[in-house]
Amino acid sequence: MRRLLGVLSVALALAVCSASAWSQEGILTFSPEPAVLEISPGGRAAGHVAIENASPREADHIELTWTGSTEFALDPTPEGVAVLGAFAATSVEFTIAATRTATLGETRGSFEVIYTYCIGDLCYQIVESVPVALRVAAAAQTPPAVAAGAADAAAAEAPTHVSWRWIAFALAALLVVPAALLRREGRARVLLAAALLVAGGAALGLGVSLDQHKQAQAVGAVLCTSCVGIETVQTLSPRLSVAQAAAVDGLAKPVDLLVFYAPWCRSCPYAEGLVDLIASRNPLVRYRLVNAEVERGLAVEHGVTRAGRTVVPAILRVDTGEVLFGAENLGDRLVTLLEERT
Repeated sequence: MRRLLGVLSVALALAVCSASAWSQEGILTFSPEPAVLEISPGGRAAGHVAIENASPREADHIELTWTGSTEFALDPTPEGVAVLGAFAATSVEFTIAATRTATLGETRGSFEVIYTYCIGDLCYQIVESVPVALRVAAAAQTPPAVAAGAADAAAAEAPTHVSWRWIAFALAALLVVPAALLRREGRARVLLAAALLVAGGAALGLGVSLDQHKQAQAVGAVLCTSCVGIETVQTLSPRLSVAQAAAVDGLAKPVDLLVFYAPWCRSCPYAEGLVDLIASRNPLVRYRLVNAEVERGLAVEHGVTRAGRTVVPAILRVDTGEVLFGAENLGDRLVTLLEERT
């Protein structure tokens, strides 16, 4: 029994760690169609990018840009997706135009996809590269564009669930077969164990076929974020407690701060307002607002953007390089940051 509990504890710890890491990764998957885009020099070719959200949170401001060879360009600029809900799917149509001097043969390009999502008071900007295969031929046939509505309709018609009749039959078998086998002894118990193993494997296969493993992973990420203190978006008016105000008034050395924000960040106004409130009480606290989308180099330099992922709000103390992320319990954390001596 103790060994079993130990194994379960280790498995739970691994699950929590993996969920924590997953929560900072992208939540969308992208599939360009057709698989190979055929185009002629000076011509145009159309397709679409299927986008799937397999997480329990919404993705915002999904935008596609071309980052491949300059012999090709998106014309017109694809219309972005404002909001993609949890466990939802959509598609974005695109048209690629080739220059008259485009090199014949097969080549590869890529879309850069930028989108955001928030977990509690932390907002993430994700930048991903989606590869696109191109075949340039002098007499290429431009395939017709696949309409987003038609793609969604086809996806809706595709069978994604196992019939309830088969599920009911399996449940009945699980109830009847063990009951019959329990009346016998010896070899019947071996058969019962085998039947249970087969049933467990079938249930696991059914769950994988329905992508329940992805949903379970997503739910695990939500639980993990609540465990580490990421709870609600901070939208209240910023204010200081009596103790926090006294600590700010007692600061005797100048401190410079950089406050990183982004237009899509829901808790950034709270962080900005709190820093402004502190600076208005004590002129020794100086700060500058930094749009992490505009000043990407500065965000990368100070760890606000890592591997194409931007986390805001983030407050940097310039002289020490220490960064505070998020708005949860920000008043106490910010006062502690200001009081630290260099």
